[in-house]
Amino acid sequence: MANYLMRYKGKYRLKAPIDENTNDYPRDAHGKIETDDIYIDCAYGNQIYHYGHGVLVAYIPSIGRGHNVLMSIGTELIGKETVESLNRNYDKLYELLLKEGTIREIRQNDGEIEFKFKAKDIELIAKYLKPKTGGAGISPFSSRNLPKPKQAYVIPDEDLKEYKEIIVDISRDKLVILSQITKSFLNNIVAKKPYYKTVDVKADMKKKMLKGKEYIHSIGLWNEYIKYLSKKLEERLNETK
Repeated sequence: MANYLMRYKGKYRLKAPIDENTNDYPRDAHGKIETDDIYIDCAYGNQIYHYGHGVLVAYIPSIGRGHNVLMSIGTELIGKETVESLNRNYDKLYELLLKEGTIREIRQNDGEIEFKFKAKDIELIAKYLKPKTGGAGISPFSSRNLPKPKQAYVIPDEDLKEYKEIIVDISRDKLVILSQITKSFLNNIVAKKPYYKTVDVKADMKKKMLKGKEYIHSIGLWNEYIKYLSKKLEERLNETK
């Protein structure tokens, strides 16, 4: 069954939980994504997820920020003077918010705050959770949502020079050929190496957060790749003449 939050696709950025052991979405033995859990990605690590029956949950991974959000919402719902008179008595603030009714079941745990609200009130909550809108149209399971390395893998200039010399005369409309040859090298050369016969190359690339040529260089097959690329590229370009 489609996730309730898919109705917000195109308006807010939707994401899905990542398996930190693989840097990929949870998958079954056949490589199929085996979860439909998604959330609305918000500023500062905040999230909005579906609880059920049209009820959403706001998740704020900071007690201080959570207090500030609830105080701001309280200012709008129960009045600025009332909130200021509480002198940051959060228990009393929670009591008044729950009595007002828009916010439901506030939970404060170690380092985080969660509260429930009706989906019809998402515009109000969004003002303070600040859902992201960039990339709102992409699938929550898109590869664009997978984690990126904190530090980019850098191929040394002397090695990259060989690559650039090979592709120097490739026109933009032929660049897809480079991608196809690199994919072919990964599938037909790397995957058949003794060690990689027991390794899912595609999964290993995601785990290491590396793309084609960077991954190939990282596993020590750069020279073999350059020879393969040079030969296959010449063959492919001759075919297109």
